[in-house]
Amino acid sequence: KDYLEEIDKRIQTYDKIRNNEDKLIEQIGVKTKSKNPYLFDKYGKDLSSICERDRRHTMRFLATAMLFNETDKLRHKLLWQSIIMRAFKDENPSNLTYQMMGEVMNEQFNDEEMKLIKPGVQLVQTMLS
Repeated sequence: KDYLEEIDKRIQTYDKIRNNEDKLIEQIGVKTKSKNPYLFDKYGKDLSSICERDRRHTMRFLATAMLFNETDKLRHKLLWQSIIMRAFKDENPSNLTYQMMGEVMNEQFNDEEMKLIKPGVQLVQTMLS
């Protein structure tokens, strides 16, 4: 489909992500912690709030890329995140977190919406795992 043919659905999907952001972020966190309750504990500190902030930024980047159909811009935004993640050796928490993001998105969005979201989710999973 042409971008202009999909624009209404893209706007609706973007609005759905934006309006449900807190719920989505919380569900990702719950699913991630259910798999590994100590995943965000590092050096005796609970880094959950930092990881939640990163999930929120990533979700916003993903939603914007979907809205404008620009995965290349998403790739550039994720590049700095992937460099920082690797510098702090956070591949395991990141891998599980963004795997759970994909699961939550599949649960909360219909097939038509997922068709628009999936390229961004896959890019996030590839770059941040």
